[in-house]
Amino acid sequence: MKSEIDSDFSKSKGQKIFEYVLFIVCLCIIALRVTITEGIPVQSALQPVNLGSPLVSLLISGLLIFLVIIWFIWNFTRRRFSYHFSGMEIGLFLFIAAGLAAGFIAANKRAVITEMIIVTSPLFTAILLTQILDTQAKVKLVLIVIAALGIVSAYQCSDQFFTGNQMTIGQYESLPESILEPLGIEPGSFEQMLFEHRLYSRGISGFFTTSNSAGSFAVLALFAGLALLLEKFRSLKAKQTGFKSLLFCFMAFGFILFGLVITRSKGAVLAAAVAVAAFLVYLCFAGWIKKHRKLILILLLVLAAVGSFLLVSYGLANNRLPGGNSMLVRWQYWAASAKMYAAHWLTGVGPGNFPYFYTHYKPDAALESVADPHNFLLSILSQYGLLGLVGFLAMIFIPVWRILFSETNSWRAELDLSGVAFKKSTAYVPICIAICLLVFRPIVLPLKGSASFEVLFYAIFVLYISTAAVFLVGFWLLSNDIKTTNRLNSEVTSAALICGIAAVLLHNLIDFAIFEPGVSMTLWTILACLIVLYRRKKSQEKAVKKTNNVSRILTAIAGGLLFSALLYAYFAYALIPVARASKLQRQAMSEPEDAHELLAEATESDPLAHSAAKLNGRLYLWQYNQTGKRKALLLQRAAECFRIAIERNKADYKDYEYLAKVYVLLAECSVGSDKEKLLRIAFDTAGRAVAFYPGNGRLRLRLAEIAEKLKNSEIALAQYKKAVEIEDAYREQFRIMYPGSALFSRLGKEKYNLAKERIRKLSSLSAD
Repeated sequence: MKSEIDSDFSKSKGQKIFEYVLFIVCLCIIALRVTITEGIPVQSALQPVNLGSPLVSLLISGLLIFLVIIWFIWNFTRRRFSYHFSGMEIGLFLFIAAGLAAGFIAANKRAVITEMIIVTSPLFTAILLTQILDTQAKVKLVLIVIAALGIVSAYQCSDQFFTGNQMTIGQYESLPESILEPLGIEPGSFEQMLFEHRLYSRGISGFFTTSNSAGSFAVLALFAGLALLLEKFRSLKAKQTGFKSLLFCFMAFGFILFGLVITRSKGAVLAAAVAVAAFLVYLCFAGWIKKHRKLILILLLVLAAVGSFLLVSYGLANNRLPGGNSMLVRWQYWAASAKMYAAHWLTGVGPGNFPYFYTHYKPDAALESVADPHNFLLSILSQYGLLGLVGFLAMIFIPVWRILFSETNSWRAELDLSGVAFKKSTAYVPICIAICLLVFRPIVLPLKGSASFEVLFYAIFVLYISTAAVFLVGFWLLSNDIKTTNRLNSEVTSAALICGIAAVLLHNLIDFAIFEPGVSMTLWTILACLIVLYRRKKSQEKAVKKTNNVSRILTAIAGGLLFSALLYAYFAYALIPVARASKLQRQAMSEPEDAHELLAEATESDPLAHSAAKLNGRLYLWQYNQTGKRKALLLQRAAECFRIAIERNKADYKDYEYLAKVYVLLAECSVGSDKEKLLRIAFDTAGRAVAFYPGNGRLRLRLAEIAEKLKNSEIALAQYKKAVEIEDAYREQFRIMYPGSALFSRLGKEKYNLAKERIRKLSSLSAD
């Protein structure tokens, strides 16, 4: 009947072209994010080498969000507004509301703004895709693009596996500073020891920050490829395609699988194996599973609850999780995160603020501080609160619930492109993506230094041309010999994609890859494909409203004003401050003679960020030490910088540590009551540093030294004892994790022995 026809049939030619342009732009951005290394927002913000990475992520994320806004405004100004309910809307609203609520009380507001924009952009993209993916042909194109990118990632992983890692090791062994300096790692430090351990373990990360992130993306690409492979089998059986096409698709699938294996991500491989087993069970017993799906779901929930209870019980009893050393440290991450949430149970600590609060709860024995608890549930819970976690899970499970308990798939065959039209799409879509990779990747990842023409050409080919070329080859392997195979078997495809999503969620119970922009974009894009494959009846899934000319004009005006306001807010409070501050900080590093002025300007350019002020304070402190400690004015300026940094981020222990050091040095330049006053300020400031990092022996030692100068032997003795206790706990865990390795003292042999000596002397004085 006419009333049952989807309103998409009434789309104008302009609307169809506009939405197809949006569709291609989304695919290009997915490809770009998968082939550049962005990292999770807070990691990028903490690493000096990645000063430009937050800017790139903000640019891409802002573009995605405004594309969604533009689509809504365009759609509202049509004669007939229509919107497909995806099931994500309630969860998205709760997640954003939780993030904003947490942001108001967060210590670092800049981290909140950056994190919210970057994390929510894939979510908004998924909403947009559920509106513009109006044909199975488009869904299939998305899956082909994701699988082809899986081949590109596998190619990059292969290059690292066979040559890249060895070259990096060679460069590090010949000139360690060239690797350590950009990473902000001091030679001889504990961080260098950890870096060497990771380097010589030869981890394969592809375009991502870690092998686990590369593994998570490979899992998503693998199941997209599996859905396409099964479709080829179905087409071959129906004599719609040839055996050669199936063989090419199988080759592509095999290469993606190879890429997953060589990442050596145990969590990703194990999760993929479990998901594949579940998918095979579904294929064999689909009818029985559908009939008893409620019972199966209840059993799975009970199993998850019991498993979680047993896991937590084991952790509480043994202070670790079952498994290797990685499970030992993960329990420490989780225990600290649980304490963090307990202390901020209503809202969490705020998006992007986890690393600044983690040290508040970090166990004494833990070897390193982390920017994420390596569990996506705890990560969201600790930063967004319970409401944020509920919203995040609702965005995934409400659509999946609708799919699992949908009686029939109401996809209309009339909406599909013809085989000829689909074949044309498979020609210009990959070309557009390849051009995007060739144009934008050199901008994001520019070549540095000068070289001969031959070396330059080789570098351009390896870094840029080969990536686009491999993508085109992978796309061709997956889409060649298309005749009328633009349709998808919704049930089998959906089952494969659900298993892929489940595998990534399972893997990220012990990792943070789900927050890396490339992985996140792919995950939410696949969820959008799932939602589209199971459209429900018009009355259940769609809002349709006719509008007159007056309402359209008013809507256009209101939409334009809203768009302008949001665009202004984005540039004024998110993009421009970060861009200017990052540029000035990079300039300060290359122009040391003007560094103070440039860093002061960077501090003013971004009134929410604390990094430039901290860097300027450290520079003043370094200059004071270089001058033979004769210019107290340098210390006063350093103190002012650190106070600004503390005002902008009250949770970072490092700013308090530096400020305490400055006050101690100022006290050394003073006499009488002024000296005692400065020492008391230093003591209080150092005490705040200890409160924000109680498991740091170095801070305890410094607090003890200040207490001795104030003739407070009781506090000094307690702090010396705690410093030794922390170091002993660390050494014990070091021996467990690195048996047979030479002990690397975190406190330092000299300071460790000094603390023990002071304990003996102060204890004897106390006894006397």
